[in-house]
Amino acid sequence: MMPALAGLLRRLTSALVLRGLLFVAIFSLAAVPPLDPDLWWHLANGRLILTTASIPHVDVYSFSAAGQPWVMHEWLADLGMYGLYQLGGLPLLVAIAALAVTGAALCLYHLLRRTGLNPSAAVGLTLVGALAGSTAWGARPQLLNLLFTGVLLVGLARYRDRHLRAWMLPPFIWLWANLHSGFLVGVIISLLFVAGEGLDAWLHRAAPMPLRRIRALGLAVAAATALALVNPFGIQTVLFPLGTLTSPLIQNNIQEWASPDFHSTAGLMLEVFLFLLLAGLATRRVTARTSEWLLAFALLYLGLASQRNVPLFILGAAPLAGRCAQALLELAGELAPVAQRSMSAAAFRWSPARPAGPGVALGAINLALLLAVGAGMLGYRALPNLQPANQAAAIRVVLPVESTAALERIGRPLRIFNYYDYGGYLVWRLYPGGGRVFIDGRVEVYGSRIFSEYLQVSYLAEGWPAVIARANPDAIVVPSAHPLVGLLQRDPGWRLMTRDGVATVFTRVGFQP
Repeated sequence: MMPALAGLLRRLTSALVLRGLLFVAIFSLAAVPPLDPDLWWHLANGRLILTTASIPHVDVYSFSAAGQPWVMHEWLADLGMYGLYQLGGLPLLVAIAALAVTGAALCLYHLLRRTGLNPSAAVGLTLVGALAGSTAWGARPQLLNLLFTGVLLVGLARYRDRHLRAWMLPPFIWLWANLHSGFLVGVIISLLFVAGEGLDAWLHRAAPMPLRRIRALGLAVAAATALALVNPFGIQTVLFPLGTLTSPLIQNNIQEWASPDFHSTAGLMLEVFLFLLLAGLATRRVTARTSEWLLAFALLYLGLASQRNVPLFILGAAPLAGRCAQALLELAGELAPVAQRSMSAAAFRWSPARPAGPGVALGAINLALLLAVGAGMLGYRALPNLQPANQAAAIRVVLPVESTAALERIGRPLRIFNYYDYGGYLVWRLYPGGGRVFIDGRVEVYGSRIFSEYLQVSYLAEGWPAVIARANPDAIVVPSAHPLVGLLQRDPGWRLMTRDGVATVFTRVGFQP
């Protein structure tokens, strides 16, 4: 056997195999089918920018809000997504999204290990944290907030250790600001980090950061905030997320903005994470830096207010969670029977000293295990979701593929009153020549009035016929199981055009296809 291969096998410990399988598992789980209804208008945005060589500032996709101000705050991400779609289709988009989730999980694992938590416990807690934030998975720019938050937190920790320089923060925040308006979370995290480290230095707590480095980082945060305004929309990119976060209509009617559902798998994992924090703090053995407390509680507020922010909380609370987990492990070792105390303490207490590597034979077994189990995970979950045929079949189950094709065949622009989740797909397929929608996932463009009118029809609230009459659409596209279908079938003003197991299309009587 070649010496290099033998040396590699000797270093391939069971702990390394466990870590490798963790990230393969997270990638496989995160490679979800491309069913997010917002994916399609993001792709349409990228196509629009590329074909027109400009970034629109007013709505062009709808007839209900045509000409209304539009802050395309994800313009660079949308352009990148469309480029990836052109390069490798939906499979490449799904794979890149899964890699972004895996990258964030790597950051989470790193933050946990920095606290001294032993590798096996860090693997388990990383999996819990990743699953707690799984409601945010999918091929969409929002995932960049997760990845960039993880990178930022790791970078700030390394800055504290004097491994990075403050000047690296402004270009990072500038890039983030042009990818997604969620960069505001990055600015808040940076400010809280500076405030916490400054307080520790002022109070002369253990291992404070030098004041000159705190001042340098504070200036970098100010520069980053100013640089973030260098984008196609200026200050509106900053104001946009504030408007979304303070809109009760959006918060109460869009699922991803709702508080976590503790009956779901993701909610249960969040409960595990929270109870671990509470139990660890109850031991009174946990000491943390002020910045870690500030980040954990600030992001906890965001996470409890909206489930899409749960992954950000998991990352922000990782240092505190690592210390809590380690405190519980040490307490468990102390409570073990006297005969097993020394063995338990060795098992639960992490030591920086590296154990001797396995022999060549054991390393070969570990390698075989990693390849076999990893391939099984990928083959069972990830690869099927990366197959174009499987993706197309999954899309046909939830989106109006056949109905949209029927509308395309009309060959002229239409005013379409549509189900909310269908809007993005209709935009992708029909814009620019096939029609305009009533609504899609860009709720901030439509505002409270149009969104409320849509909800009035969707819930068949009093006055819904008047909403349709004012909109005066050429066609209506709704799920086939929606009660509106039965009402329109009995309405002499509407004619059934096509119906399948997913969607039903009605055209206005007198409309000539």
